[in-house]
Amino acid sequence: MMNAFLNRFNTVKQIPIFAKLNWYDLQRIARKSTLEEFKKGEVICRQGTPPDFFYCLVSGRLRTYTTNDKGRMDNVEFIHRGVHFGIISLLTGENHTLTYEAVNNSTVLKIEKTQFHQILTSIPALSIELNQSLSKRVRSAISGVKTIFESTIISVYSPVRSAGSSTYAVNLAMSLKQETNKKVVFVNLVPGPYTEPSTPEQQTMPRWKKAPAAMGPLLSDSMRIVQAITRDESGIDLIHLSFDPNGPALKSDVGHLLSALVGDYHYVVIDLPNAMDDAVLETLTQSDLVHLITSDREKDLQLTRNVIDQLERALKASFREEKIKVIIRAFHAQIYLSFEEINKFIDFYIYNSLPLIMPEDLTHTVDTPSMHFQHCHEQALYAKTVRRIAREIGGVLVGLVLGGGAALGVAHIGVIRVLEEAGVPIDIVVGSSMGALVGGFWASGMTVEELEGAAREFEKPVDTLTKLYSLPNPLRGLVGSRRVKAWLKKHVGNKTFYSVRIPFKAVAFDLVRRQDVIIESGSLVDGIRRSISIPGVFSPLSENGMEIIDGGVLNPLPTDVMVGLGIKRIIAVNVLQSPEDVMAGVEYFQRQLDARAVVTFIQNPFHFVGFRIGRFFHWMFNPIIPDIIIRTLQASEYVIAEQSAQQADVVIHPELVGVNWHELDKVDQLLEAGVEAARQKLPEIKRMLEED
Repeated sequence: MMNAFLNRFNTVKQIPIFAKLNWYDLQRIARKSTLEEFKKGEVICRQGTPPDFFYCLVSGRLRTYTTNDKGRMDNVEFIHRGVHFGIISLLTGENHTLTYEAVNNSTVLKIEKTQFHQILTSIPALSIELNQSLSKRVRSAISGVKTIFESTIISVYSPVRSAGSSTYAVNLAMSLKQETNKKVVFVNLVPGPYTEPSTPEQQTMPRWKKAPAAMGPLLSDSMRIVQAITRDESGIDLIHLSFDPNGPALKSDVGHLLSALVGDYHYVVIDLPNAMDDAVLETLTQSDLVHLITSDREKDLQLTRNVIDQLERALKASFREEKIKVIIRAFHAQIYLSFEEINKFIDFYIYNSLPLIMPEDLTHTVDTPSMHFQHCHEQALYAKTVRRIAREIGGVLVGLVLGGGAALGVAHIGVIRVLEEAGVPIDIVVGSSMGALVGGFWASGMTVEELEGAAREFEKPVDTLTKLYSLPNPLRGLVGSRRVKAWLKKHVGNKTFYSVRIPFKAVAFDLVRRQDVIIESGSLVDGIRRSISIPGVFSPLSENGMEIIDGGVLNPLPTDVMVGLGIKRIIAVNVLQSPEDVMAGVEYFQRQLDARAVVTFIQNPFHFVGFRIGRFFHWMFNPIIPDIIIRTLQASEYVIAEQSAQQADVVIHPELVGVNWHELDKVDQLLEAGVEAARQKLPEIKRMLEED
């Protein structure tokens, strides 16, 4: 009994709202209070229930929210250790206006309402302190200033030795700081004495220059935890801790450590040891995100599956697959098993892969008073991959939407060239029709030069027929699928949506259900082929009760797909011609005809005869059915695309006057239009990237 009272007394005196009270008042509060443990996901008090207790969060983290008419959470905020709540309901007698739910295992100090009113009456100093605290909350609510921010705990773990989890963890922490400019702490947890890595393979691991502090003794005083944190020259804060794997209070120690950090940092990145024990499992279960690093070797994959099973058993109803990120680390220049094979083997989604770090990539050394390690230059594939993951965690991913437009879509290549030259990070690509073709090629790893080379394969109109034409069913289209798929496969091979360099999605249209089809898995060739099935030109594809045609019919600029993915920074490229562009094009072609018509037979007999024969056939056969269909579609698609463009932060619209939908031979003009339009938008793009 005495030990329980002393525990409550020591807890009460560390709570900020009670910090100025004397010893006598503190022990009175301790005697009237209780400490209650709440598991992750449990509710402390619910919106609409009557006031019952004064609450104060001792350790852990809570989420507060209101519930709307549809049962969904609104006004979500997070509170951390030391914050009290429920006071307004106690003072007014009104029901709770918020629900408080444990995000991590949490300890809450509670004082029953009658007892709390007695305390307020007998301790005037506490009443004054509470009034000042409530005034601050009111001022913050009025000014819109939040003093509490959401913190994300990311645990990095590998059951496999030398899998590169420590290398990944420190690079992730530094990338989060670089990409979000928010507060990051890198936590290194080790069992027992620290051993400095010695093998060359581990020189990318952080080598700590100071012995770790023992975790248990630190947790009795929050100030000692603060003192153990190093403000490192690398830009991130560091804390290097050891723990006793057999410690009796190991689980609660982990909870206390995390609750001490989340109130001060936006991101807590924890590097865990390879051996699974109570400390590691407790840290994993208390984390918001778990990054599991493994290889494509079957024995390592089985170990990873075992970890997932352990987490599922430990978390029970709170287990969420989307919080577990399995990342494959290459031991060789390539991963031998495909993502689909790995996915099937462990029955779990593969989130990403880490490219092999090449010796020539290691051009930078971090050497501070706290740690030393080598890391890659910014253009290395490993560095780019980790930064993209950091941007996803930070909610600052940049999405590129490439719209449809048949031959006009060649201008996308010019836009991509400028974005690459300017160093604009693109984290995901969504394309429709020709945008899916260019976007899919680029996402697969093709360079801008290779994209341009593919476009120039059709500079001679006859090449379009010789390379793409195959006999179709004449009632379904003019061009069959066989040679189109062969040409696509020549450029992207057997790659799948899983194995692309940049995440990619294509948009097609189902004629039967009259709705979008979002393609994000399977063969890249098949996905692109579905999205470019222009009505009247290519035969529709019959699959699973669907008749799939060009995605541009309903969604020529699929910004809605990007918004649905939660991407907040969107660049959209609309290559469709505006009504003004079309009118200018008509005038341009008329001037060309007028200029050719004035050439007399005497001046150039071959030109004179050829021009008139050409005009006769044009009068006889134009416009042909595909031309009628596509011009009609593009007129309506432009209106849809303009509406979709409103969902983008930056819209690039190349000026494509004087180019018809089928003129694949005008590569130079299309590329230059894309380059010029993108360059004009660079200042706007850079402002978007600098926004918080």
